[in-house]
Amino acid sequence: MKISDVVKTVVNRYNTANPFTIAERLNIQVEWCYFDKLPLGKTIYYGKHPFILLNESIKHTREQYFVMGHELGHIVLQEGLVGYYTSSNRAHGELETEADEFSAALMGLLFIEDNDRMPCSYEDLVHQYGLPFGNDI
Repeated sequence: MKISDVVKTVVNRYNTANPFTIAERLNIQVEWCYFDKLPLGKTIYYGKHPFILLNESIKHTREQYFVMGHELGHIVLQEGLVGYYTSSNRAHGELETEADEFSAALMGLLFIEDNDRMPCSYEDLVHQYGLPFGNDI
């Protein structure tokens, strides 16, 4: 299944593209933590229960939406791959790219939800939700 199809399914199921609301409806605990500059976000598991840790430095910023969507992407797309993720550098890069793509697609739908229109350009998403510039994703 394509990532965009997964995103549409999640948005339809939870009736929102807001990653914080989706996490709440999935009973995923979100905590704001001090991480220095990096990471901006991290997903950890306690048993089978995921937790999302977000860097306090992005709290109340536009970037919090993209980072939260990215971490949610790890949970939705890669459930059960935690051991594989940590043991393979190649998988690490691929899984990060998938999570970025999930978040970017989610932010596109969130833009429509928040503004009642399609974004005019990628820059609309950069300015509203902190998506990385250019080829960063």
